[in-house]
Amino acid sequence: MSINSEYFLPESAAAKLDKLVDQIEERPGRLVNPEELRASAASLDVKEVVKQLPEGITEDDFIGILKLAMLTECATDSYSAVFREGATTYNAPWLARFNDTVWTPDEYTHYTPYQYMLQSLGYSEEQLKNEMTDVQGIHYEHCCGKTPVELTTYGIAQEYLTDNWHGMISMLLRDVAPYAAQSATAVKRRETLHTIWYREMTALQVEENPELIPLVAATLKSFQMPGTRLVPHFGNRALEWMAKANVDFPRVASDFVRNFYEVAGSMKRAGYLFVDLAAKRGMKVGPVPLSSINKVLSKIGGPGYGIVGEAVLDKFGVPRPSNVKQTSPINITPRLYESFRSSVKNVIASRIDNTAIIGKV
Repeated sequence: MSINSEYFLPESAAAKLDKLVDQIEERPGRLVNPEELRASAASLDVKEVVKQLPEGITEDDFIGILKLAMLTECATDSYSAVFREGATTYNAPWLARFNDTVWTPDEYTHYTPYQYMLQSLGYSEEQLKNEMTDVQGIHYEHCCGKTPVELTTYGIAQEYLTDNWHGMISMLLRDVAPYAAQSATAVKRRETLHTIWYREMTALQVEENPELIPLVAATLKSFQMPGTRLVPHFGNRALEWMAKANVDFPRVASDFVRNFYEVAGSMKRAGYLFVDLAAKRGMKVGPVPLSSINKVLSKIGGPGYGIVGEAVLDKFGVPRPSNVKQTSPINITPRLYESFRSSVKNVIASRIDNTAIIGKV
């Protein structure tokens, strides 16, 4: 693997990232327990759920939803190898340690409840094991870069969307199969923790070197869920099934923006990230490519990107910090400057195409 020269962290970053992984190892939270699930397999029977699925979701859809969860979760080693390769290539022992001692053993357990649910629908253990073996044998081609910041950025997006997938399954199960719903929620909670941990790792890297933001944007631009590659006959239907299950897409979009605002760590850097991402997607404001506007904003500096950051947060309903004071870069009164900022934000917000920030949903 060739080295990406854009990735650089100062020496001070390694100790901070090691400390973060120390804290995660000390308090990993409650893991999914396969033995407990095995002992309670009868309570993972979801046959009755099929009779009460929401309108528009067929039994085949339901089986596909469960199989997508099981088959993508069983391929842990495929993803783990990519993270290990990146950690080794870029001398990031903190990432290798997290990957090998925390994330991988945790993920090994996540397919288990879905195997038992599918067995309750008539699939034999042998059938399902064969399907999982087939997926594990597929070469996984990673969609994004392999520097540590690109990998942890990928981790945020992938874990957050997986969190929502398990949450959707839990909602489908909860009225008829409460233990099965509880088991899906247990997996969801693990993915929530993973999202937070990857977000903290990414934010720390960006704080140590803000020039990594374009790598974050590049990852989001090329991001694809692993299911679209390993099990495309299921993965490519995920958005369709989420819509049928009434997933709250505006909330998902708002969470996406909030997560990456927290990664950026400031309004200025958030604006830079969102503009760079939209520019990489080839978006325009009228006839002008955003890549050109980005060059202008980079000359204006903090105030220009800061206004964009605020506009994006407002557009997606993400609360902004109330304790951030804005000072005018030019000699006008604070009231007049705030009026000017508000007008500019409103214009930007009205022109923001949601897909420029979060992609096509």
